[in-house]
Amino acid sequence: MRHILGYLLMFTAGCLLAEEPRSVEIRAHNGRPMLFINGKPDPLPAYSPAGWQKRLFEKGVPRFFEHKMGAYFICLPRAKGSSDFFATQFWQGDTVTATPLSDAEYSMDEQARRILEGDPDACLIIRFGPYEPQSWRKLHADQLFVNERGETLQIPSLASDLYWDFAGKFSQAVIQHCESRPWSSRIIGYWNGHRVEGIHEPLIQRWLFDHSAVMTARWRRFLREKYGSVDKLRSAYGDLSLTFENAEVPNDKLRGPVPDAAKLLYWQNARDNQPLRDYLELSRDLFHLGFRGLAAASRDATDRRRFFIYDALKQGMAGWDNLSFFDIKQPWPVAWPEELAGSGHINVANLYNAKGFDGLITPHDYQARGIGGIFEPEGIVDSTVLRGKLFFCEMDTRTYTGKDNFGRAENDKEFAAITWRNMATALTRGFNAYWMDLHEDWYASKEIHRVIQRQVEVLKEAAAWPHETVPGIAMVLDDAAVLETNGSGHFLNEAIMWEEKMGLARCGVPYRVYLFEDLALGNFPKHRVFYFPNLFRADDGRLELLKEKVLRDGNVVVWGPGSGISDGEKIGKDSAAKLTGFSFEYLPANYARRTLITNLTHTLTRDLSADTVLGGAAAYGPLLFPKDGESLGLAWTKQGRNYSGLAVKSFGHGARGAAQKDKALDKGDYAAVFTTTVPLPAGLWRGLARFAGAHVYCDSGDIVLADSSVVALHSVISGEKRIRLPGEFAVRDVISGEPVAAKASEITFQLEAPQTRVFLLQPRP
Repeated sequence: MRHILGYLLMFTAGCLLAEEPRSVEIRAHNGRPMLFINGKPDPLPAYSPAGWQKRLFEKGVPRFFEHKMGAYFICLPRAKGSSDFFATQFWQGDTVTATPLSDAEYSMDEQARRILEGDPDACLIIRFGPYEPQSWRKLHADQLFVNERGETLQIPSLASDLYWDFAGKFSQAVIQHCESRPWSSRIIGYWNGHRVEGIHEPLIQRWLFDHSAVMTARWRRFLREKYGSVDKLRSAYGDLSLTFENAEVPNDKLRGPVPDAAKLLYWQNARDNQPLRDYLELSRDLFHLGFRGLAAASRDATDRRRFFIYDALKQGMAGWDNLSFFDIKQPWPVAWPEELAGSGHINVANLYNAKGFDGLITPHDYQARGIGGIFEPEGIVDSTVLRGKLFFCEMDTRTYTGKDNFGRAENDKEFAAITWRNMATALTRGFNAYWMDLHEDWYASKEIHRVIQRQVEVLKEAAAWPHETVPGIAMVLDDAAVLETNGSGHFLNEAIMWEEKMGLARCGVPYRVYLFEDLALGNFPKHRVFYFPNLFRADDGRLELLKEKVLRDGNVVVWGPGSGISDGEKIGKDSAAKLTGFSFEYLPANYARRTLITNLTHTLTRDLSADTVLGGAAAYGPLLFPKDGESLGLAWTKQGRNYSGLAVKSFGHGARGAAQKDKALDKGDYAAVFTTTVPLPAGLWRGLARFAGAHVYCDSGDIVLADSSVVALHSVISGEKRIRLPGEFAVRDVISGEPVAAKASEITFQLEAPQTRVFLLQPRP
């Protein structure tokens, strides 16, 4: 019997060797980027098993065979017998090779064989990350990060050209090895996880500044290249003793005594934070160089047509402190270095033209991901889709069949509600959500797989559905904003992370998250409301782009608390006035922000209740309070002074509301709202959308998702739900496949919570 099995395996391998390799390209298809395999569009339903654990792999993979998945992920295994978690077959010490240097714990050959035995038509995506083995670190201790205490962390410095060089060689070796295997004809792409998903690991431990010799040398070189003369350097730093030869890497002021850190204004003049700005710019340059090198090395590893995607560029995650979230014993800090900026994730729009960069693949946000929460990819998904790149998002939904409890589905009903919400999010935003087992067996029941079966069918059906972003709310991020601050992530956590989950997701109007640079693209979609949570720096170039793309056509612009507070050199109210059009009171202090809504007659606020108070305990400053426009709320602030905490002001013909429909709106016709505090409640966002003339699908405070073809509602409250449609459509229930109405401008249904309902809209002739 063993000989027969061996013969069959050799025969299978021979057949695969005889196949032509899959050829892939990324093209627009029905309005979104899609993978074309051998010239045909493929929505690619995919499953990623826990490939580093044979037991879990062998249990999980066969359950997906019946679904006829488009692709499976296989993992680069650990070297057999090694105590080093990151030891692989292809990198030991200074030796990197495509020929295995050791046996593997569970080889890619075994993984591929098991998949192709059970699903002969499957394609394969290879998962790996350029983690250096312990044996390399022992040889190159001088290339590792050193913190302010003089402690060497077991993490390569961003300034280590040697590490980046080896990481590129290792990526090439892995790809070349895979392309040499009998199953290589089934490979369509490669997933590269960087180190720790693109985050520089010391930042997770709250260490920003690297004092290693390799970084110190690169720091001094950077200063020389930037300033050119010692006099200019001394002038910028206010230090007459400073030279290019004695300049030391700075220390982190946020790690000082609590009273000292608390006195640091969040927004900073250049003369007060120039060392921080320079270090973050250097980190950006180093990360960009490393990213491009890694991507190019991957592309150069094969002349076959594959895609290369990366776990990185998580701009929507700005402000999240990983250590405090995942380690139950770690208190949430008062201030912490913003992880993305410290990892070099600044001006990342410049990376989208990198050779070998075909898209992103990231987990989704762990905060509020269970029932009643949202499915928000960590990566900058809407920018990626807009720029024609692939975006994959891990749907690592924890369930009752495992022990892990990050938003776990406690039963089959919750699993269906959560994952249909996730699928609807992916469909309406043009990306690919795939199922993933990380370190437990999360899809271990027959009922779970009945749900998955229908979801796979819907993914395949949806390839034929037109996708177009509907005019809703755009959150626009400036990923260089931290340069104008003391470096802390606490404000961004409130203004970006929690704004998505609390107000935006529940207002009944679809939202998207973009980079500021996206506004300059010719295909930037029309939106009605534009939210700028962190556009801290105002300059003429940015203002001209805003006038061309945003400050027009009756749009409503929401300016966050620090909008325009810096001109790049100094902070103050003048630059804020130039950007926003408001005049301001200015208080140079950090303070917690709270605003009571006191004007409930305006379109923006008329649906709010008398107990609506914005804000929370996070303290940041200086404080800007709008002095003109129509005040909507009273700021509760220092000394009980009466300032406006929320104001609206019209320019030209103002907002595209009911009263403006008879006017031709053009450049200069818009309304602006300035808020001194965040996040904003869903009811206020709904008022902003109505004021801007956006279509409001629902008023119930539930999660609503929509594009031109799909609308969905997710809720934890049972009862009658009503979705208003932006026209008349034939409506079909996506989950059941049954028709709902031949002609409808509204969908009314009973929801049994927790539940997600998903509908396909087909325009009437």
